[in-house]
Formats: sequence, structure tokens, C-alpha cells
Amino acid sequence: MNHLAAFERDGYLVLDLFSKDEVARMKHMLSALINPPATDRHPRLHVHAASETPLPRLDPYNPYAVWKIVNTPLAGDDWYALINDRRVLDVVGELLGPDINLHMGFARMRPSGLRAEEGWHRDLDTDRHTLPELVTALIYLDDMDTESGATLVWPGSHLHNKDTPADHEAIPVPARPGSVLFLHCLTLHRASTNLTSCHRSILINEYKSARTTELTPNDAAFGDLPLRRGGRNLVEL
Repeated sequence: MNHLAAFERDGYLVLDLFSKDEVARMKHMLSALINPPATDRHPRLHVHAASETPLPRLDPYNPYAVWKIVNTPLAGDDWYALINDRRVLDVVGELLGPDINLHMGFARMRPSGLRAEEGWHRDLDTDRHTLPELVTALIYLDDMDTESGATLVWPGSHLHNKDTPADHEAIPVPARPGSVLFLHCLTLHRASTNLTSCHRSILINEYKSARTTELTPNDAAFGDLPLRRGGRNLVEL
């Protein structure tokens, strides 16, 4: 089955796109933002940490329990290059069409023991647009399973308006370092809690078709930035 058919059926798609060396580089990029939390990169780069001082019980990779970073493309050239990654955009192009804009870029962390409070939601509920033509690409930098904070999804929920799955309808998305979860903006999903002793990281970039327009104000850096026209990258990196 091709990517589009699976995506249209389930509302999500998981592919292994990044190598071990590329994941190691991304983890190094992220470490420079969270240990210690970056405060001097850019005024619109927002690093959210649960603690102002290192917590000795945490994984030393993320001792301040940073749980979210907003506007990651502002963090430097490597972060800007990531939103233009050709492999990711090739998949997004298959799912949305040849004309692609960026919506926003951020990162989600799963520090050990930090409870995930985000409930079931559709991205289009908060990122309101004229058309439901958005795809979120979640790049996993660590092994993710039911114990380590895997993303939970309700397959097929982009095709109906129900808001809460039954226990048997929600499934965790297992992922390896370098896996990418492509998520339809109408697919119900939620975070889960990392019950292990090790930190887990996800880099997230949201894309949309060039013909959909945002309806709500958004502080996202590079929002509506054109990335592809006619299937070709506008920036060659």
C-alpha cells in the first residue's frame, strides 16, 4: 500500500527516515538548548523547563526537566535546515500536494516521571485553518513505547467527529530513533507519560498546503513560510 492510501485510511503514517548518525547530531543540537536551558539564542525561542536548577534524580541529558521548546527554527542554521529536509518534504508532498508552507516548529520532551497532562485533541482544534490540510512530522530521537511516553493515536479518527476513544480504540505508536510520525491534523492523539528513568525527545515540525490559511493569531516563527512550489524546494541546503 502506498503512503497516501495508508495515511487516508489511518490518519497517520510512521517511516524510518533518519540514520543513527543523524539522530546523534540532532540530540547534540537539542542538548545545547536544554542543558542548560537556552535563554540567549533569540527572544522568540521559548524554552519551557520544570525546574530552574538541575535535578539530580533526572537523566543528566535533561536535568532541568525541559518539556517544550517553541520556535525551534530560530535556534540556528541546523534547525532551519531541518524544516527543509528533503525526505520529510517528499512525504509531506505526497500527502498534501506539491505546494507546501511551514506552520511552525517546536520540540517536546518526555523527562522521566514528568506526567503528561495533554489530553486527547486534534491539531486543527488549536491551529485553526480554512482547510484541514496540515500534517505534523514528529521526529523521534529515542526509542518510544508504552513505558517511555509513546504518542497515543486513535486510528481513523480523522474521518469522524467523536472526541474520546474507548480503551481498545487508542493505540501507542512505537518508534525507533530516526522514525517520523506523520499525523493528519484531524487525527485524535495525545501524549503519554515516560515511566522509565531515561529522557525521551521528539522534534516536531508542522506543515500545510499553500492554499490553506490560518484563522487564529499565532506567534509561530516562520508561520506560512513557503518551502516548496511545484514539488521543488525553494531553499537548497
